[in-house]
Formats: sequence, C-alpha cells, structure tokens
Amino acid sequence: MRDHVVFSVNGQIQKAKAEEASEMLADFLRKRRNLVGTKIVCAEGDCGACTVLKAAPHACKDKGIAKQPRYLPVNSCIIPVASLDGASIVTVDGLAQGTELHPAQKSMIQCHGSQCGFCTPGFVMALAGLTEKRLARKDTGAPITEQEAKNALTANLCRCTGYQPIVEAARSLPLNECRSVEERLETKANRQVLQKVLKEPLLLRSEEFEFHAPLTLEAAGKYIKKNPSAKLLSGGTDLGVVHNKRKSRLTHALSLHLIPELYRMNRVGRTRLRIGARVTLSEVRGFVKDALIPDFARFLDLFASPQIKNQATLVGNLANASPIGDTPPFLLVAGTVVHTFNARATGARRRRKIPIEEFFLGYRKTALEPGEFITAVEIDIPAKTETLLLRKVSQRKDLDISTVNAAFRVSWDGKRKKIAQARIALGGVAATPVRVPAAEGLFAGRVPSELDIPAIIDALQATITPLSDVRSSAAFRRVVAENLVKRFLIALTAPPGTSSERTA
Repeated sequence: MRDHVVFSVNGQIQKAKAEEASEMLADFLRKRRNLVGTKIVCAEGDCGACTVLKAAPHACKDKGIAKQPRYLPVNSCIIPVASLDGASIVTVDGLAQGTELHPAQKSMIQCHGSQCGFCTPGFVMALAGLTEKRLARKDTGAPITEQEAKNALTANLCRCTGYQPIVEAARSLPLNECRSVEERLETKANRQVLQKVLKEPLLLRSEEFEFHAPLTLEAAGKYIKKNPSAKLLSGGTDLGVVHNKRKSRLTHALSLHLIPELYRMNRVGRTRLRIGARVTLSEVRGFVKDALIPDFARFLDLFASPQIKNQATLVGNLANASPIGDTPPFLLVAGTVVHTFNARATGARRRRKIPIEEFFLGYRKTALEPGEFITAVEIDIPAKTETLLLRKVSQRKDLDISTVNAAFRVSWDGKRKKIAQARIALGGVAATPVRVPAAEGLFAGRVPSELDIPAIIDALQATITPLSDVRSSAAFRRVVAENLVKRFLIALTAPPGTSSERTA
C-alpha cells in the first residue's frame, strides 16, 4: 500500500505522508507550502475565506446531470489532506497567469470590492468558481445576473462592508476573456500521475494518525471489522468542524473516496432513484432539479453553502442522524431504502436494505450494526400529479441549521379531487426525525375542504416531543410545527408541483 497522499496544487504534484496528511488543507497550504493567500477565519466552513477550487478524482458522471465544471469551490479549512488523494486543487495564489491577473481578480480591483482584504481571496475564488460553471456550460455570452452572483457568493462573509461592490465585480466579469483552470494548469503528465494513484490503496500511519482508503467495499469492510473505532469519512464536512473545534480530533479514519461504485447515481425503473454514498449534494441537486424532484432541488438551495454542497454527501447527512438535519424529513416521505454493507455479516445480511422507517432508533443512533456502513440510498421519484412541499425554519435563511423542518407529500385519487395518501415528517421536534402517522390517517379519502384541521393538529402535537436548546424553546418549536402543517393544508388547494422555496 502507498504510505503517502498524491494530489495537485496549482498544477504542481504534491506528496504528503501521515504527519502532513493529518492536517486540514488550509493549514497545509499556509504552513507547509507557504500559500498564504488562503485565509483561515471560522475554521468551520461558514465564512468562505478559505475557499479553493477542487477537482475530485472521481465524480458522478451520470448523463442526467447538466454539464458541471470539474473545478468547484470548497472550504479548505474542513477538508483533511488525506482525503485529497488523486484530487487537483487551485488556490488564489495560482489563479494569475504570470503577471496577468485572473478576470475575477481584475473585476474585484476595478469595482473596489475589497476593504481590509482578509475575506477577498475567498470571494475571488467563489467568483472563479462561477466562471468555471459558465465555461462548463459554454454560456459566456450573457453577463452574470445579480441573483446568479448572490447565489454564488452566499457562503462568503465580509465584516467590513456592504456586498454591492462585490456583486458588481461578479456582474462585470468578462466571461469571454476567461479560460478554465483545467485548461491553464492541468497537464497530461499530471493527469497520468493522479489517475495512477486511484488504483493503489492508501494507508497512512504515524503515532497520532491512521488513515486508510481501500479500493473495494470488501476491503473497507475488513478494515472496519479489525478497527471498529475508526471514523468513516465520506464528504467529511461535519467531522472537519468537530476536529477543528477540538471536540473530537480526527486521528483514525477510513475513507471511501477511492471506491468508484459509490459515486454512481441512476434511475431504478421509472419511479426510483439510487444515490451512492459519495454523490455530493450538488450532484444530487443537478440531477433532480429540472424534472425529477424539483422541490427537493429548491430545498437544497437553502441547505448550507455552495462550498459545503460541493463536498458534503446526502448519505453523510443521513448517517449523521441529527434530529435537525435538513434531508431526513424528505427521505422519510420519499419511501427511502438504505443500502448497506457489513463485512462481519454472512450471507444475505452482508448487504442489507433498511427501510427508512426503521433506520432512526434514537438521538444520533441508527439501525446500523457494528462494522456496517451505508453504500447508497434509494428514493421515490414523486409523480407529477403528487404534491411535495419541503419547508425549513431557521434563524437565518441561508447557511443555518434548522430550528424545525418538514416534508409533506400527498398522493391524489383520480383528478386531484380526493387525497389517496398523505405523508408528513418533521425534524427538530424529537430526538429523531419523525413521521406523524396519526395525522396522516386523517387525510385518506378526503377532499382538502373536508379535512378535520383541529384533529390533525391534535395528532401532530401528541406525536412530537421537542426540546429547548440554544436555537429555540420547545414551546416555540411546537408553534412552528403547527404553523408548518397549517401552511401545508393551505397549499393543498394550489396546483400540483408548486412551491414557495427560493430557486437558485
């Protein structure tokens, strides 16, 4: 096995053994390679100052995804160097071509988009990511719109100023003068080096750090069987935050980033969608946004930041089992089946299918057995005649964890006159995300105008058991949950497929 990570930074091949590979990418860039343009402020993926562009060694290439750029903005402060095996990174230090600045840098200067300058590298990289997106779509004729700019800059915070000069910098980007970083920095020789490492398993060991990246599920299972204390690493965004805040240092990890089959996303028949454990939230959104599950795509616009979505995975959000996670309520109404692998098991139990209703057992406790991990989830593709509404209430609209979130799905009987079935799920109202079967049973066979609203609300309140914490009181969560259900009941009179969620 290899005892070092191989990746590229600004077109230069890098090798890192266990000591360097145990660091977060931002620390490695600044301290080990003197690339100090990348800044560290929050160290938890919230401020965007550490933004770099990353091209993953594997990515979901399904033809159902609209043309995606290879290089995407990510937060370098919460990505372990060890997980970058085979990846290519571009930092703000590598954007300029000789003495010629990147158009994103020029626009920031011309529009006076910088004050103290500490956040500026992150904004520049977010703008560079936006140009990569346009170049990948071969859409360089029309100027960047204000809303497009705001969406791309959602994750970048500036403490000095209003954001208008930065938005103007985005709008004035001369897209016809931009060249992709892939075209400028990648070479055939580097690509061959990076492709070669994808065929070699990785094992890093030092006194304080051990990291293994196998090539197959079987090898991953054997390692977990021998090392049950190892943390399973997928996107790693949550583990990166915990590591930086010293609550639980990442000292022993198993990464799935070299297993190709976990990057697959595909239709299963006409009504189901299978999503691998390494498929990112951005890739999921790109796959479902136009026709399959547009309401879920709109909801994902409110999930974290573009940088987080480009790194985090849907399976990781599920496995985290947080009662305020954004995606579990949707998964609860989407007929989700959790596919797992367990090297400790034999026969049919080696690969298991767990219905989502049986997955959450308690606070951050799931039905996964020792040595078992998720390989994919399979969900329903709601029919166009169904009504799907996803809602999230938080202290801020963007970049915030839910106080209460909810998913509502209704199947109609005939020509949308009577309700055949209703599914309601909420997060933030109990130790786990919950379905509300007592309330759901009051919908079947009724037209919306005949629904017994007081009885539905009573069933809801009898089911949920919210707690008070730093985000909200239990009483407030009860009020919010009730109001979300009432909004859903009002929405049932709207045409199917409508939603009030923001579209990016």
